[in-house]
Amino acid sequence: MFPRRSTRLLTMACFAVALILMLYMISSPSESSKMDVPEPFSARAQHRSALDDSSDLLTQSPENIKKQKEYESKIFAKIHKMTAEKEMRRKMNHDPLGVVLHKKPSAWEGPGKVIEEQSAAMGSDLNGEMHLKHRIVHLDLKGAPPKIEYLKKLFPLLSSFGATGLLIEYEDMFPYWGKLESLSAHNAYAKGDIADMLEVAKKNNLEVIPLIQTFGHMEYVLKLKEFADLREVPNYPQVICPTNNKTIPLIRMMIDQIVEMHPDLNWLHIGSDEVYNLGECSRCQHFLMNQQFGKNDLFLHHVKTVARYVKETHDIQPIMWDDEFRKVPLRAIQNAQVGQLLEIMVWKYGNNIMVDLRSDIWEKYSAVFSGIWVASAFKGATRPESYITNINDRLTNHKEWMEVLGMYKSTIPFRGIVLTGWQRFDHFSILCELLPQAIPSLAVNLMYIAEQKADHGALARVGDVLKCSSFLNLDLQYLEYPNKCDFPGSAVYEVSQRLYILKRDIDVMLHNPHVTGWVTDYNIENNFASPQHVEQGLQDLSMLLFDYNKLMKDAETALSDVFDEYTVKEWIFVNMNPTLEKLKKYYASSTRAMEKTDWPRRPLKFEQAKDL
Repeated sequence: MFPRRSTRLLTMACFAVALILMLYMISSPSESSKMDVPEPFSARAQHRSALDDSSDLLTQSPENIKKQKEYESKIFAKIHKMTAEKEMRRKMNHDPLGVVLHKKPSAWEGPGKVIEEQSAAMGSDLNGEMHLKHRIVHLDLKGAPPKIEYLKKLFPLLSSFGATGLLIEYEDMFPYWGKLESLSAHNAYAKGDIADMLEVAKKNNLEVIPLIQTFGHMEYVLKLKEFADLREVPNYPQVICPTNNKTIPLIRMMIDQIVEMHPDLNWLHIGSDEVYNLGECSRCQHFLMNQQFGKNDLFLHHVKTVARYVKETHDIQPIMWDDEFRKVPLRAIQNAQVGQLLEIMVWKYGNNIMVDLRSDIWEKYSAVFSGIWVASAFKGATRPESYITNINDRLTNHKEWMEVLGMYKSTIPFRGIVLTGWQRFDHFSILCELLPQAIPSLAVNLMYIAEQKADHGALARVGDVLKCSSFLNLDLQYLEYPNKCDFPGSAVYEVSQRLYILKRDIDVMLHNPHVTGWVTDYNIENNFASPQHVEQGLQDLSMLLFDYNKLMKDAETALSDVFDEYTVKEWIFVNMNPTLEKLKKYYASSTRAMEKTDWPRRPLKFEQAKDL
């Protein structure tokens, strides 16, 4: 009896102690509740990171190390703030029982679903995901205008992807008239074409923002003999001289005609990126000396003059590329008062955006400009000769941009994002990555901007919208078979994939040791080759040549549905003709080599040399 009674008393005592402890915990705030906000970079993690980076720091000066540490501290502080805000929103988004009170509607729930507009230019839902009111698609038209009928089919698709507007860079495709008629290419759009394009854009709720270069990249104007005297550097038709008395009247006339053809504009982009030559001509140097100006002052003086004309004469808000502002001190920009006139568009098309666009740049811009845009690239930003878009590279660019926007959204009132799609690197360069073949890239990246997702399910929905036969291939290195889709211009997309695969197969053949060792230019020139090696090395040549000729015909048909004959001929000449000529050369040489039954003694061409 005694042991059983002792056990009962002990149990009751333990229960009493446990009850007292529970009451104490309820009445006192726990340590865990004070640490709800996670620390993304703890002291241990920071110490480990410092050890990992020590090898890099050893090669730097103390000043650079100090600056780097200061910059890293700012970045860590931003990330910590973002993490804390996200945790707070997560708590606000749930009731005490853990029931979700708010859920962001899906943007790509099916084909043709338009992304819902937000009331502010940029915001975030309670889950912390970004919403950009303006999602603008850039149409680079210079030197290769898509047919208006094609654009009429394309615009509804862009709207269904979630695009809200178009940044149209006409360059020489705009139908200038009067004294400016010579600025237009012979295959430029007619005025009626512009009107049709704008009507279709309006029907699809796409706001149009024309882009007109007014400083750098004015090749299409300055290449002409009649405007050659306006060049900053006589031999370089790229930058217009800002101090020439004829410059501002010319630019005003160009702006007037663009505005006349685009009624009800809210924004006009005045370009002004990559002003490579500034203050170099004798006129500009004289101006700088008289005004006690530096080159930055000259730049600000010109863009301010142009921006004021747009805003005060036409009551339209001008936008400008940002790259030239990156090197201008804050005080100089503030003194010029350009922030009262301009909105800025910050562009970066590659990776490492946070490294290249440091926090001091964002601080400078936010202190000056009330309207700040960003610009990514969905095509045409890799190499000037590229003819096919690697979607994975473009997706990485957009992922980084969304991280940047998330980091600075609480301090910078972002207007929106422009997804640029370059068709030429400049007026003189060849065509690169035509618009139709990049539609899958555009769709994937607009989807990512809407949802910040690029998982299997999200990509499958994009493929469904584009009516593709197989899953979208994001990386060209894994492209084995062309993906057949059904969207405006999809035949160009298929042709580009087939060309990539075929060129890769041809390259494999020509790098076969039988070819590199026995079918070189030397062998071909002297018709001196082993038939066995020629036969083994070029056994696939006939089949590849047949496939290539067929592809050229298919390419001409596909391209002709979208572009005029001049664009079709240029694309085939640049991207297909060189390889075709190479295949023909090998075919003729291999035929001669296989017919030969005896060969001369060395040295080769000895008899011809002896005769000389």
